[in-house]
Amino acid sequence: MKKLCVLAAVMVFFALTSAVADVKVTGTSAPVALKDLVGTDTMVTLVLKESGAKISNVKVMEVLPNTINVQTQKGDIDPYLLENVDEVQIQGGKVEEKRFKAENLQMLRPEQQRVVERAMARAAEIFSAANDDQELKMNAAVLMALNKNRDATKYLKQLAETNDLTLQLTASKALYLIGEPVSESLLKQGLESGNRKARALAATLSGLSKYTAGIPLLKPLFADRAVELSAPAARALARLDDREIIPRLIAMLDESNEKKGQAAVFSLVRLGGSDIIEKMKVKLGETEGMVKFRVVSVLFQMNDPSGVEELHKIFKSYPTLAPEAALVLTKKGDWDATQFLRTRLTRREDPTDANLIYRAQTAAALLMAGDTAAQAVFQEILRSNSVKAKQKVFELFTDIGNVGMISILQSSIENEDKRMSLDACEAVATLALQSFHSRILEMRVEE
Repeated sequence: MKKLCVLAAVMVFFALTSAVADVKVTGTSAPVALKDLVGTDTMVTLVLKESGAKISNVKVMEVLPNTINVQTQKGDIDPYLLENVDEVQIQGGKVEEKRFKAENLQMLRPEQQRVVERAMARAAEIFSAANDDQELKMNAAVLMALNKNRDATKYLKQLAETNDLTLQLTASKALYLIGEPVSESLLKQGLESGNRKARALAATLSGLSKYTAGIPLLKPLFADRAVELSAPAARALARLDDREIIPRLIAMLDESNEKKGQAAVFSLVRLGGSDIIEKMKVKLGETEGMVKFRVVSVLFQMNDPSGVEELHKIFKSYPTLAPEAALVLTKKGDWDATQFLRTRLTRREDPTDANLIYRAQTAAALLMAGDTAAQAVFQEILRSNSVKAKQKVFELFTDIGNVGMISILQSSIENEDKRMSLDACEAVATLALQSFHSRILEMRVEE
């Protein structure tokens, strides 16, 4: 009986494989397999068996063992049994390039793929209409370049070769996001510049692009009292694994400036090592309030057991820090913190930007802890009038990294506010494209 089951399974497999193989793909000089059409903008015509009917101007979206799903010009997805398809004719005589690299694309359902395609099309619309807003145009070009638009990549490269150093570096940041290399000579020029904005941009890009030759030029920026220079330089040196900065980073934890404090936390965690853990444990007994929270954050993010224990103590002992601590602890499944956030969601609060942003953060923490009911909170906030809260939702979707969030963003893509619309398009792209998601998260730390 067991052998018969195995034999049956093998026969089914070969039958399904045969169904795919039996469908002829014609219209090109070189042989093309049906699977090669998936994920491209190639228009095809299906020729059905028996009736000889032709289904024209459709794209192949998915090839399953016994079904082919195609998208019509209206955006509808129509399934056809492979056994009923005699031939797939390629219109135009060539197969278009894939919209995304196969190894880079998350597995999406057809309805999610449609939202991704609409987001890319909307980005192109914004690019064409943003001639008076260069920043918006560049951000739209990033998404178009990800969608294999050569003109968008060319546009960004041309900006990176202008005579304006700040513009060159800003365009290079956009090129980094699409996976293009950053010019080391430009980074050196930026780090040596007297323009503070250019130096800050160059510091950020030096760390992201692993420009180790820039370490001597980053050290003076790290020592600068101005946060707009010292913070990005600290993160860059940590990304470049310069452990000489550890004593200064520990001192930065005491800074009243929150950006400096957060830069120190990130940098210490990025450098890692048992020596930092031991130094944090020593410092733990010397600090209170926000500084203590930063020290505990380092231990927590470095997965030291004392981090969870100490963070729970802060949650219980510091009412002003409890909301922030609860967000972190809930993601780790802490019961008390989870109940705190669930209770917070039931409270009636004024719909201020701050309250709505915390509400979104609460929903994200609960969702990451497995509470799927929190997903409705995002839809509620996206219907609100708070621009800042909506933008926070887009950021949180990227943090969560769940492709199931893509469908929720569909209406936001069509927002009349081009900047808001493009933010939603970017969030969709981060969920669909793994490498872009990673680069956005790295860049997010720098902003």
